[in-house]
Amino acid sequence: MLRHRLAAFFEPRSLCVIADTELPVFTHLPSYLKSSSDQLRLADDATQARQQLRHFAPTPGRDLAMLCIRSSLLSAALQQLDAAPPRAILLLPGEHVDEAPSATRELIERWCRKHNVMLLGPRAFGIYRPHLGLNLSLASMQPRAGRIAVVSQSRMLLRSIIDWAEDVNLGLSAAVSLGEVTDVDLPELIEYLATDARTDSIALYLDKLTSGRELISALRAASSVKPVIVLRAGRADPILAGSDAVLDAALRRAGAIRVNYFVELFAAIKAMSYARRPRGGKIAMLANGRASAQLVQDAIPADSSMSMASLTQATAKGLSEIFGVGTLTENPVIPYVPLTPDALINGLRCLVADSQVDAVMVILAPDEFCDMPQVVTALAAFAPGAQKPIVTCLLGEAKMRPLRRLLDEAGMPAFRTPETALSAVLSLTSYHYNQQLLQQTRYVHSGQRPAELETARAILETACRDHAGVLTREQCIALVECFHPDVRWEPDEDDERFSALDDVPSVMIRVSRDPVFGPWIWFGEGGHMVHFSPSDRGVDLPPLNLNLAGKLIERSRVWRQELQSYVEPQILRKLQGLLETMSELVSELPAIESLEVDPIILGYRDLHIREIRISLMQPLPAVIPQDNGFNHMAIYPYPTHLVQSRVFADGTPWILRPIRPEDADALQEFIRALSEKSRYMRFVSMMRELTPKMLTRYTYVDYHRELALVATTQVPNPANRGLPQEIIIGLAHYLRNADGVGAEYALVISDEWQKRGLGTSLMQALIAAARQQQLAYIEGVVLSGNRPMLHLMTSLGFINEEDHEDPSMRRVWLPLDAGDQGV
Repeated sequence: MLRHRLAAFFEPRSLCVIADTELPVFTHLPSYLKSSSDQLRLADDATQARQQLRHFAPTPGRDLAMLCIRSSLLSAALQQLDAAPPRAILLLPGEHVDEAPSATRELIERWCRKHNVMLLGPRAFGIYRPHLGLNLSLASMQPRAGRIAVVSQSRMLLRSIIDWAEDVNLGLSAAVSLGEVTDVDLPELIEYLATDARTDSIALYLDKLTSGRELISALRAASSVKPVIVLRAGRADPILAGSDAVLDAALRRAGAIRVNYFVELFAAIKAMSYARRPRGGKIAMLANGRASAQLVQDAIPADSSMSMASLTQATAKGLSEIFGVGTLTENPVIPYVPLTPDALINGLRCLVADSQVDAVMVILAPDEFCDMPQVVTALAAFAPGAQKPIVTCLLGEAKMRPLRRLLDEAGMPAFRTPETALSAVLSLTSYHYNQQLLQQTRYVHSGQRPAELETARAILETACRDHAGVLTREQCIALVECFHPDVRWEPDEDDERFSALDDVPSVMIRVSRDPVFGPWIWFGEGGHMVHFSPSDRGVDLPPLNLNLAGKLIERSRVWRQELQSYVEPQILRKLQGLLETMSELVSELPAIESLEVDPIILGYRDLHIREIRISLMQPLPAVIPQDNGFNHMAIYPYPTHLVQSRVFADGTPWILRPIRPEDADALQEFIRALSEKSRYMRFVSMMRELTPKMLTRYTYVDYHRELALVATTQVPNPANRGLPQEIIIGLAHYLRNADGVGAEYALVISDEWQKRGLGTSLMQALIAAARQQQLAYIEGVVLSGNRPMLHLMTSLGFINEEDHEDPSMRRVWLPLDAGDQGV
């Protein structure tokens, strides 16, 4: 099994430490590293320190070298490492102020490039791996082992998070600060933690952003398997690249949770660590006082993914019987009798059982008429095992703090104020909402007219020859018509018919370009004097499908404040379609710098567009997006160009296409229908179906990093009067390896469709796509007895080698360098 290259930092098998200060690792080195460690504690005197370095001979091939020395000694230390360079270097800040930090950065970067060594630092906080007892930092604090990884671009903020985690008994799986050099960048670190078996959730503190595509791709991969919580400071700082509203949109589409304040980060970490995940955003509150519940209701953002649940009549009746006559049961639920342990637990059971409730908040203030310790003890015993998340706020300090700790220790999130409890619940509901966005894919459905891309590109080329940076109105309309929008084009302002629709409400769609995340789309109020507000959540990144476009409209300020009360469903659908059209346009035409459709007049039956403005990049990009991986966008769109209609030798038609998230049920049926022999040959087990995690991994694909291709055909569906039904008959998939340059493939063909050349066709398409993504090789492990698969692979040019770890398996692999055109 390949070892991830970042394992040299997070799971070093050998270590070299050179420091001119006392480090925790000197006195608390884990036993498994003691026999494979070189340690040098330098003297305070610089002359003596240089003498020590000259006589220091580090062992070659160490995983990690940890340096914490004054900048004047760095060159001498690196000279000693010349003959025995490690795989990675962690450079911590020394006690002495570095008077030439740029020179230090240049020196260490140049040395690491020369020796092909990974670098974390300079001025990194260091690394914690509590389950290994590993403290590679300056700080003596030792967090307890847990399941949360914390990554920060600020080492001082990381210290604070570690200190807070210790206070609330929260364990960490890893803690790391990046330092100033981007050799080990944030996306790669996120990828490593996404596959780390010790990590269940990831908390990130960001300030500076670099590659939008790589960051969002890594976040999408990580958040598809575990929660990712992001805090970013500097919303108004002009030095930090990228719009904060666009970052918000990018994180939503990546399935991550955005928090805005330090206290919200703690609340989200705590909630994600302790609570179950809700399946929606409808919340029920149970409080022993009306005012505290009202404080929470008042603080719920109007544009949030959270709302107050409408309790069923059966729930209201049950609550009245439990708490007595006079109980407020409309949500929030307010009993006016002192709580008892039995009443509280029975009331929670009633709320959890309500189909309209996704999560429950319990808000308790000190009450001299009830035994609060007994009530909280009962809550601590019940809530962690409840089928829906329960989040608690215990208001107060002297009497309530010990009770909050009791809940924390029981594995239930308990908070001190209504605001922090609300932040925790918002993080849970935002996670569910963003996960729904994450699973959305935009593709051309059967029956839809494909865009006339050649005509569209010709319009742009004409404008370029005319040296026009802005298209004329006629060119704009012709360009948009290539994508077949369902709109009516109205006369411009100079036409005498201009005022016919003046009293009808209007909206606008604007596309701009962000320096980090590329094109982004804003849906808002129409009119020339309207300015974009950074707090407006009516922002998203392309590509959009109809579902994503609908969510974008619903989040927008103009929809919430004005349109939702009277816009007819058919007009809403047309607005969704227009947003999808504009998204496709800017996805397929990277030459577009900006686009504005304003006003879009909402008629009774149609959308009427009066004005449109499109400006172009100068000079026009010459590359077609499919050829460079849509690198002008943060999110790689569904690769429609890989969809192919094919025919078997007997005339049966079939489709080769990339997999989509909605293929999950069809893929499961495909696996279930395989013979036991086929399943064993593919999975080396007798499993009858894919686990939920495997199903997600195969059907949710980040097309920037990996690919899954399916072969489908139409068969009669007896359950639906024999009408045609699409089924999957073959799957070819590759996932990137831990080394980041190669991938491991998987191939399985339905028993009934074997010996038709289907495996060859799928593998050829998969190999071509791997080459386009510039992978160095593709490999697989095949049972030695699976002769048909081994024959297929060797016929495609794969090298067949012995698997040294398991003689019953063969390793087949194919180099994909530019000179190899064997397939």
